[in-house]
Amino acid sequence: MKLRSPFCILAAAFGALASFSIAAVDGEDAGSLPRIFVAGDSTAAPGDGVGRVGWANPFSEFFDESKVAVHNKARGGRSSRTFITEGHWDDMLQEVEVGDLVLIQFGHNDGGAINREPEGSGRPLRARGSLPGLGDESEEILNAVTGKREIVYTFGHYMRKMVADTREKGATPVLLSLTARNLWKEGRLERGSGKYGYWTYQLAKELDVPFIDITNPVVDRFEPLGNKEALDVYFPQDYVHTGPEGAMINAEAVLSGLKGLRPNPVAGWLSEKGESVPVDTLSWLKLPIPEDAEKPTIFLIGDSTVRNGRGDGSNGQWGWGAFLDTHFDNTKVNVVNRAVGGLSSRTFYTGPYWERVKSMMKPGDFLIMQFGHNDDIALNDAERARGTIKGTGDETEAIDNMLTGQPEVVHTYGWYLRQYIETAKSEGATPIVCSLVPRKTWNEQGQINRSVGSYRDWAKQVADEGGVAFVDLNSLVADKYDALGKSAVNPLFGDAHTHTSWEGAILNAQCVAVGLRALDPNPLQEFMTVNIGSGDAVRFTFSPEMPQEAAIIVDPSMTYNEERGYGFDLGTSPDSEDGVFYFSVLATDGNYRLTIEFGDEEQASSNTVKVESRRLLLENVKTKAGRFTTRSVFANTRNSDLVPPEKYAPGGKSVVLNEREIGKLHWDGKLTIEFNGRAPEVRSLEIQRVDVPTVYLIGDSTVTDQPYEPAASWGQMLSRFFNDEVAVANHAESGETLKSFMTGLRLAKVLQEVDEGDYLFIQFTHNDQKEQWPQTYVEAGTTYKAYLEVLIAEARLRGATPVLVTSMQRRRFDSEGKIVSTLGDYPQAMREVARSEGVALIDLEPMSVALYEALGPADAPKAFSNGGKDATHHNNYGAYQLAKCVAQGIIDAKLPLAKALVSDFKGYDPSRPDDVDTFEMAASPFSSDLAPLGN
Repeated sequence: MKLRSPFCILAAAFGALASFSIAAVDGEDAGSLPRIFVAGDSTAAPGDGVGRVGWANPFSEFFDESKVAVHNKARGGRSSRTFITEGHWDDMLQEVEVGDLVLIQFGHNDGGAINREPEGSGRPLRARGSLPGLGDESEEILNAVTGKREIVYTFGHYMRKMVADTREKGATPVLLSLTARNLWKEGRLERGSGKYGYWTYQLAKELDVPFIDITNPVVDRFEPLGNKEALDVYFPQDYVHTGPEGAMINAEAVLSGLKGLRPNPVAGWLSEKGESVPVDTLSWLKLPIPEDAEKPTIFLIGDSTVRNGRGDGSNGQWGWGAFLDTHFDNTKVNVVNRAVGGLSSRTFYTGPYWERVKSMMKPGDFLIMQFGHNDDIALNDAERARGTIKGTGDETEAIDNMLTGQPEVVHTYGWYLRQYIETAKSEGATPIVCSLVPRKTWNEQGQINRSVGSYRDWAKQVADEGGVAFVDLNSLVADKYDALGKSAVNPLFGDAHTHTSWEGAILNAQCVAVGLRALDPNPLQEFMTVNIGSGDAVRFTFSPEMPQEAAIIVDPSMTYNEERGYGFDLGTSPDSEDGVFYFSVLATDGNYRLTIEFGDEEQASSNTVKVESRRLLLENVKTKAGRFTTRSVFANTRNSDLVPPEKYAPGGKSVVLNEREIGKLHWDGKLTIEFNGRAPEVRSLEIQRVDVPTVYLIGDSTVTDQPYEPAASWGQMLSRFFNDEVAVANHAESGETLKSFMTGLRLAKVLQEVDEGDYLFIQFTHNDQKEQWPQTYVEAGTTYKAYLEVLIAEARLRGATPVLVTSMQRRRFDSEGKIVSTLGDYPQAMREVARSEGVALIDLEPMSVALYEALGPADAPKAFSNGGKDATHHNNYGAYQLAKCVAQGIIDAKLPLAKALVSDFKGYDPSRPDDVDTFEMAASPFSSDLAPLGN
């Protein structure tokens, strides 16, 4: 192997993820030059030079051969799968070195047969197709071509491998969308074959690699020619493969996209011809494209409050367009956020941004626009030159644009909005105008400043005059901010006052969805999902014969799916033999008020309600025949997502779940309600997102929501003892320790949510004391105390109240019927921390001793899981008694939280427990004899 330029090696050492330019020294031989490799199929391969020429063939003409070498390794007929399985990828990889650039483009052949062609097909036997999508699916086959067994993976699997292998070599991968094909439909040229362009974009976004959309720029050049025959000069042989002229156009699109990346990876390498190719100023933005061209698309246009930067949360700033898709059924509609930061209604229109959206738009599409933040700026300067004339009239001003050097006629804000509206209508699309989201600036009355008499009102005026829908986003969001107050609004911003954080963007997207649902008529109604995270109350009725106003009628056949956003779950329905059923609703993180109407016209009912993984909310709510009663409770739900850290910052995008947690109800992105009891009868259910004080629980298996009978913990019973003034968010998990709760990013999840007025209940010991777990062991008198102090400080920093809870003892009796401590010095160490830090303490350890000893060695096993064989983990009875202990501890600690305890809780003495033999609780349908992690 020949030595490479030291600059190449140094540049790669500072991050192969980034693109960079390298200029080789004159006279350096070709073997030591940086290289550009092309991996792809026949649309890039050399071909025959006449009727079939791939774009990578003329690509080298754009480069100075004394500075860089172009190696076209594309092979005709190959898919992402066969390029790898036939060895072409590994052969190429042997040549790739630090500092090289690898362009990867596949998809044209991935949609072929995985093995044998369908019966009656005249296609040759190739066995080259990959499984569709980006998932982890696989299929084992006996390859009809090779005669060997093979495991076939998804398109995403093969592409991820290529990216990972390239990076491992210290080279830079760049993903490309597909070349255009000469296929026309209703006067429009196809924009990509299948979903491969979209999947490639998604991979680039997921893997944080550059993406170049060559499909749309090339179609933009070809489509104005009008028809297939006009393009035959570019596709002389068939509709897929280009001749020399078509190859050159594709090559120019690739180079234009490369030059538009930031930083430019080919700077310093170009020939005079390459320098003359214009820069694609869109490519660095990594703007999305429609997933499925056959579906209608909702295009979003606007500024950085809709899409910030590359849409990746850089600097902790997000636009609301990043989260609007969660409110739509993606099986019915594409949501494509083409907003660009820093632009006004004028510069989005005069730049290449609007032309690209317009070229992708088709009849049946939708256009949602929001501008204004950047319109109130100078009309002409040498930096941005983006301002518009105030108002909605026809005034103009002719300028010599100091930024572009070109003459320009500048119009009013309203004029530019009208152009978007009129163009969308002419394309058969439906425009919707939004007023601009408010900045975080407050007036003297402590309210958010509204855009009164300016851009909000002008947007409404244009919408009204144009006869199109208007969403007053400015007022909707401002009202939310006013209700939350200054301290709660501050974390919703990623800068001083304009750009929202992850949480703020989600809230704004919810406001957009609320505004759209309120439209009469709502042109997007058929595409919107039920997402209770929007803030609006959503009401369901389970009695079709008794419909209720504004309620969604749910019949027993409606099973849950994400597209609908609600339905009966886990194979149950009200018609289930035992009457127990689960009902799930798509939900974002947070607290929800459940208003449940129980009863039946013809029979009595007895109802117990649990949520997520068996978290008890209500028990034994009874009604007589023909009578109904309504109860209101709070439920908390969550998923594993974290606000992503800034690029290269430590942390992660999600909580590190153990294998038992994956797919469990308390992490799955929906709110699941279990209706149980001797005779459950539910007439209606209303769900509304609310902001209420929350008790966060962190700890181990003795606190967590145990997903299966017979195990249970006090944490999943505690909600039953609170009224509708407070919610419980149980983040405890089996097997966790103080250290692992932090390193697994569980604490990060809690701290992301906890707020002023909340509580943080902390119970750790059982697993922390294990010296045989050296990575997470903490010594009682030193590190155990130190970690507790960190948690206390983190809670207080956020205005929350920390509460320490000593762990309950294990069930180990001596010969005299007394409990033998197995917890060492840990309970005492926690008491000492509580005293030194001035923190409330719930001393559960002695209460558990009193409980076990009151039951005695004969009956105490009846409080534990697995028929008493488990001496650490409890069953429903034991967990219920310990939850009562915690409720009593809240009273004893004189916490203000005591006011939120239910009125039927009259206090609890663990030495006088409920009768274990007569205790009843409706058991959930799912059980397991697998012991919880930890002991």
